[in-house]
Amino acid sequence: MQLENAVLTLHTTGGGEFVCGRLIGFHLAKERYTPYSTLDVTAVCTGKNAPSNIGKAVFSIGGIVVHSGTADSFSVSTSGGETRLRIRSRGFSAMLSQNETEPGLMTGVSLNSLMTGMPLPNVTWQADSRTVRYVYVKEHDSMWSVIVNLALSLNGEYPFVGGVNEVRLTSDGTVHTPEKVFETGETEDYSRIVSHYHMKDAQGNYTYNYTDGFAEARGIIRHKYIPYDQQFVGLDDYGLQYKLNFTHRGCRGRFVTYMGYYGEEPGSRIVFPDGTEAEISAVEVRGNAKRGIYTKATCYYDRYCNK
Repeated sequence: MQLENAVLTLHTTGGGEFVCGRLIGFHLAKERYTPYSTLDVTAVCTGKNAPSNIGKAVFSIGGIVVHSGTADSFSVSTSGGETRLRIRSRGFSAMLSQNETEPGLMTGVSLNSLMTGMPLPNVTWQADSRTVRYVYVKEHDSMWSVIVNLALSLNGEYPFVGGVNEVRLTSDGTVHTPEKVFETGETEDYSRIVSHYHMKDAQGNYTYNYTDGFAEARGIIRHKYIPYDQQFVGLDDYGLQYKLNFTHRGCRGRFVTYMGYYGEEPGSRIVFPDGTEAEISAVEVRGNAKRGIYTKATCYYDRYCNK
């Protein structure tokens, strides 16, 4: 797949639309535990003019939109009679982690009621009307933190953002079988995992404790002491288990790199050259004039992915 298959379109705050000319290169990333996509792209401006007051960056590959987000940073440079622009963007779903939710106890909450109660522009969600009895919102909790709490309470799974700014509680099951594979490999990273969590009760005593044998078996001893956390009211042990499980995120992985991009997303599945299949946890798509467009799909093997 050639670089010409990728297109960057910029929308100004005044309603204008600017389709960039030749692309120099780009890097698009989507990851299971990050609630937004990131894009870093450099392009040549046609007519030596660059737009200003950018309100939205839209990126497509093969005619399919794969990223839509804010213009976090934007620079223009001129050299040798050529004007280039570089833009860095995060998907609009990044606002899920930038907006706080009113503290207190939310009862009978579902993903549908949560998202319609505090709508964010350009952010959609997987329709789900299942409710939980309550979700406790702490001071300065983000909207994403509440979604995580809701998803864990519903089915013990960690939510993610798939597609273009879509909040999802379950995977779509789409299977991809890449061709022109030129690299496979495995990764391990145990630098974040914790072995012991200790939490105070309402009287200030550390009566809640959770230990992880996975860390201890590797000689990793890391104790964390936290105050009483009402986020999982009545599910104190489960709350500690979640905190410990989250430190395992991405601790083991397996990846495959291949030419082209065909809509791979976190939550979809991929078939490795040896015939094994796993759920994708992270996708990196890169493009340049020399190599064209190529993809690295990584499958985590942790407490929430490929268990």
